[in-house]
Amino acid sequence: MQVEYRCKGCVISDDSKALIEDRVHRLSKYLGEVDRAEVFFERSQNPAQSDKVHAEITLRLASTVARAKGAADDELAAFDRAEHKLAHQLEKLKGRLLARSHPHHRTDKVADLSQLDEVPQIVRSKAFELEVLDPETAAVRMELLSHSFYLFINSLTERSAVVYRRGDGSVGLIDQAEVADPS
Repeated sequence: MQVEYRCKGCVISDDSKALIEDRVHRLSKYLGEVDRAEVFFERSQNPAQSDKVHAEITLRLASTVARAKGAADDELAAFDRAEHKLAHQLEKLKGRLLARSHPHHRTDKVADLSQLDEVPQIVRSKAFELEVLDPETAAVRMELLSHSFYLFINSLTERSAVVYRRGDGSVGLIDQAEVADPS
């Protein structure tokens, strides 16, 4: 693991660096090996501030980036506060990842129709020819029809696509993936 130090207005001793590296390495128990860690210390020159040293720890893991800040009177105390916050964040993230891997979450919802009280019924069927349009024109037509989506052939990709109204009011585009040539 690589630990990078940056200091602004302060100096970190070699003993403190060894202690910090050991404690950052201990954080790997939550989500596995830490690829890289960045530790930033900044001493405030403002006499009105009670906590004069700010510490920020950034961990770069294989799947995510985690960051926490802490402030105190000296560098190690600020690091302690930031480390405590970071450990709490990583513990919560580990809990969410473990809960997501629970078998309850891995069941195939579409294939397990036998557990539904009421199987969804198709009440209307419609067939129409798709027009070749650019996505902007398709979005305008969707607005003119007051529909929540519009199916068309994208003139840019020559594949089927859908423009749709998103929950925040903006318009989204779903384009058919390129089919790999089997030969």
